Parts: sequence; structure tokens; C-alpha cells
Amino acid sequence: MTVVLLIQGARPKASFAPALERRRYAVVYASTHKEAIAQAKERSPALIILDAVNTRIDGARLCRDIRAHVDGIAILLLVRAGVPIDPTCGADFVLPMPFTTRKLLNRIARMLPSGQGDVLKLGELSLNVANRCMRLGKKEQQLTPKQSRLLETFMRQPNETVTRKQLMKAVWKTDYTGDTRTIDVHIRWLRETIEADASKPRRLVTVRGVGYQLKL
Repeated sequence: MTVVLLIQGARPKASFAPALERRRYAVVYASTHKEAIAQAKERSPALIILDAVNTRIDGARLCRDIRAHVDGIAILLLVRAGVPIDPTCGADFVLPMPFTTRKLLNRIARMLPSGQGDVLKLGELSLNVANRCMRLGKKEQQLTPKQSRLLETFMRQPNETVTRKQLMKAVWKTDYTGDTRTIDVHIRWLRETIEADASKPRRLVTVRGVGYQLKL
């Protein structure tokens, strides 16, 4: 199920949540600046809807803060008509009120990744590359952009050793390998997602001194 983070005031005059839930989106809520950042980091939603009309939060400022903490999540900013918005604030699309519910839903659909994207399958593990949805047996979880790219890299080379240099190039788009602690942290997070016991990995194993291997 596609996760959408809806940032609104605690008592908004008009909430879009019912319309989103009818479309079978999994709606996560936040009403403060701190909650919004925490939910964006923890849940890694496919889309963030920032309602700057029905909240006291500075929409442009929060967009910048979200961009500073999470990577690759689309942001839809809702504002009052005529309110100037800094185009560099980080919002992917600014939708001025008033608008119809249909217009909002159509805009959301265009901003979300297609659910019919490239699906990788290896045994009981599958990954929808477009919406970053991973399935392992009966477990379903939406991954962060980095986790998804990391798992995709391994799934496209099953049972092969992927070097740290290859991972830095594929996931972080850099040839720099001077500090690989970032890789280690993301590997640990990925193991917590796909392993029964992350401290004793059987699927994503370390090839000492070289890199990692997805054994499936």
C-alpha cells in the first residue's frame, strides 16, 4: 500500500484524508514541524502533502528542512492563492487553493511512481523499483530511496559479489570510496528488513575485504 504523509494542523478546517483513504493510500499524519521531519524519516512515504493553509507551519521552510533530512521523496505544497513561494524551497509542485478534490487526487496520481514499474523477483523476495515496495513472503514494506537502490543493485546481481566501489557508484553516484561507513550503516538497515536475524545474516552476507553478496 502506498504511504502518503499528510502534514496539516491538529484541527484543520478541511482534511483531505478521507479522500486519500478511499483511494487506498496509507495516510500518515503530522501536525508539527518536528512530527513532520520524524515521520518523513521513519516512514519514508512515497509522497508528502504539506498543507500550508490549514497549519501554522511555514511551508517553504519545512520543505527545505525535509529535503535536508530525507532523499528523493516528492513534496506537494498546498498554499493560498496569490501567496508567493520561493521556487527553490524544494517543493516538487505547488497547488494553490481553492481546488477540487478531483484535481488534488489527479495531481497526486501524477506525482506518485507508477505501480506498474519494474518488479524484480528472487525466490520469495520481490522489489517494485518504481514505488520502492519490497515483499518478502507475507511481509510488505516500503523502503527508503537509498535502501531501494541498494537492494535493486544486489537483486540485479544475485549470488555475485558486489564491491564497495560498485555500491558507491550505483547508489550514491560517486567513485569516492575513502569513507565507507555510510555503506555499512545502510547495509545494516537493509539487513534488518530482509533478515530473520540481522546480526547473523544469511541472505545479505559480507565478503570480507571486498563487498557483499545477496545469496538467494
